[in-house]
Amino acid sequence: MIWRLIITPGAEHDFSRLSDPEKQRIKNELYTLADEEYPRKRLKKLKGNRDSPLYALRVGRFRIILILEDENMVIIVIEMGRRSTVYRKV
Repeated sequence: MIWRLIITPGAEHDFSRLSDPEKQRIKNELYTLADEEYPRKRLKKLKGNRDSPLYALRVGRFRIILILEDENMVIIVIEMGRRSTVYRKV
């Protein structure tokens, strides 16, 4: 793994409420993202604030909201959930 993954307690809570197939699919996507040399290629930068460090990863009908820290090569997962509700939390 090139990038280190950190999952916040809120994201862990969101993850625990998903079904097993959904959990496995999201886990696979996060590990694939962490193995990429340039993960920004697969992410969408969230708008709202010019200096916003937030990105979204699409996994089917789910979105994973995360922050990339280039200096430390860390991906911090903040929220995850269905597209219809996850953006309201951020």
